[in-house]
Order: sequence, then C-alpha cells, then structure tokens
Amino acid sequence: MKMVAALLTCLLIQTAALPQRNVFNVRYLGGSLETKTDEDDWHNTLTIFTDEIRLELRDGQKVNIDPHSVTAISYGREATRHVARWVTLGILFAPIAAVGLFNENVQHYVSIEYESGDHKKGGVLIQAHKDNYRNVLAVLRGATGKEIQVEKKNKKLNKP
Repeated sequence: MKMVAALLTCLLIQTAALPQRNVFNVRYLGGSLETKTDEDDWHNTLTIFTDEIRLELRDGQKVNIDPHSVTAISYGREATRHVARWVTLGILFAPIAAVGLFNENVQHYVSIEYESGDHKKGGVLIQAHKDNYRNVLAVLRGATGKEIQVEKKNKKLNKP
C-alpha cells in the first residue's frame, strides 16, 4: 500500500511540475527589423524553443534566430520616475503625491545579438513585462547556453 501511495505521489508531483511557458508578449524597441509597430505595443510575441527563437511583430514581420547563432544576451533595468504627474497631483492632494514621488517605474530591457547564416550581425531590443522578465531570461539562457550579461544599476561610463 505504501508503494502505491509513493507512486501516486510521484505522478502528482510530476504533473504539477509543468514546463516553463515559452511564449511571451513583449515590446519591440528596435533592431534588425524596420517596423511601424508602436513601441508601446505589447502585442508582439517572443517564442523560444531549443532550436529557434522567433520574434513576431504585430504588423506581421518575423525574425527567426538560431539559438546557436546567438552571440550575446544582455539585460538592463531602467528606472524612471513620473515626476510631472505627481507634481500635478501634489497641487490637489499633497500627501498622496509625496508617496508617489518615491515610486519607480522599472522597465526590463533584453538585447539579443546574433550572427545570421550569411555571417551578418543582427540584434533585437525588446522590453519584457515585469511579471515575466525572469522567465524570458531563464528560457533564453536555457535555449542558447549563453550567460546573461547584466547591466549594473547606475553604472557610470568611463569617458576618455
């Protein structure tokens, strides 16, 4: 009886551990594709398989990337504050606006650099959603085998 219970438990745990989702809605911010898709549009699809990374834009354009041709993946956060909005609210509701000034809007940028079949360099810059950027990075790392290069927060560039 204990053996049957152990077997059923293993089957239930295995069913609960579903594979990670590999389709993500992203913003396309630039890269190898010329598009008129709005940068604020989240209806672009990034699909990651072990043998293909596919970015489909809302206007129908697609770029297919072989994961073995990826040369670098980088991730950076940009924190912005919407000060003007909170100053305007501060005129009407001072205590509420004071709390809002400390709120940061964090944007999660992912850059994928690759070399195409004809040895041309290409790349795409996307913005992943705050709820799934970790999954995007994990699945990209798994498909490509490349380490994610992370941009340090408040990193200062050295000027000559």
